[in-house]
Amino acid sequence: MPSPPTVENPKKSLLVRAVRPLMYALAVVATLVVAYLGYRRFTRPPLVATVTAKTEDVARVLALTGHVEPARRVVISPQFSGRLTEFVHREGESVKAGEVLARLDDTSTTSAVLQQQASLSSRLGDLDQAKRELTRTEGLVARGAIPPVELEQAKLAVRRASDDVARLGAALHDGRSRLVLVAPFDGTLLRREGEIGQVVGPQTAVFELASVEGVRVSAEVDERYVRVIRPGMRAEVLALGADSQKQAAKISYISQAIDPQTGAATVRLAYDVPPTVFLAGASVDINIEVSTIPAALVVPRECVGGAGDASYVLVVNGESIERRPVTIDEWPSASVIVRSGLRAGDYVALDPKIAKEGARVRRAGTP
Repeated sequence: MPSPPTVENPKKSLLVRAVRPLMYALAVVATLVVAYLGYRRFTRPPLVATVTAKTEDVARVLALTGHVEPARRVVISPQFSGRLTEFVHREGESVKAGEVLARLDDTSTTSAVLQQQASLSSRLGDLDQAKRELTRTEGLVARGAIPPVELEQAKLAVRRASDDVARLGAALHDGRSRLVLVAPFDGTLLRREGEIGQVVGPQTAVFELASVEGVRVSAEVDERYVRVIRPGMRAEVLALGADSQKQAAKISYISQAIDPQTGAATVRLAYDVPPTVFLAGASVDINIEVSTIPAALVVPRECVGGAGDASYVLVVNGESIERRPVTIDEWPSASVIVRSGLRAGDYVALDPKIAKEGARVRRAGTP
């Protein structure tokens, strides 16, 4: 049996016909939005990290690495060969001038010293006797008991005995000095070499002694910067590993010769308050206060490409890159002073090789 015919609702048909174009329009809009977002995603200029050129007062500091050194430093060796028999002082100890550091044994020298001691003792006895004889002779001559010529002979005997005592005393001192090593000045023993029983000689460095006064700092300064420093300039010295123990110093010496091998000159600094304890040769960081430049235009050093007259930076202007030649101060620091080519407030790319001039870019942080 056939189905009854379907009767269409006129109101429903009218609604469908009205909504359908709107749905088509929404679909088209959605498609266009997706396409636009995709276009923006794949064609939008890349982000570029920038910094803002700014003015500030710049303290020009010359940073160096140097080392601590004593003003006087000597190697102590025996004048003559001998066998080490005793060390009186050890490495690191402080000693006074004339103190015995070690003793030596040499059979022939020891024998000579003993003979010199005996000769000196004998001659000292002779000198005493000659002096007594001179006194007695002076009394006899004064009373007219003996002629004056005998007084002259007595005086001559005293002079001869005195000369012999001085000569034998010097020889004894020289002989004894062969059997000991002594400190030539007040200082600290930096090094001690050798063993008891070892035979040492003039070519053997048994001790190394550094003076306790006049401790200083020495560094090498590149010839490009030697002309901007001068004696008396203030500095801070910091031992490596000592984060908060800065010591005040000033330049005391600048070499007037450049080492052709290193292209540098030697500079020495004197401590305001010399350290009482130091390690000779220890490395230190040095910051020399050279000058202060007010209201200088600065950018980080990594912003600058090229070198010398070919130095340049990349400036972000809106959404494009502009290559600017700049004149900078050549100075070893994290920031550089720009003398020309930039203005305060310019946006400078951190990487001077990130893009070519005219390229479209966006500054990092902008929408």
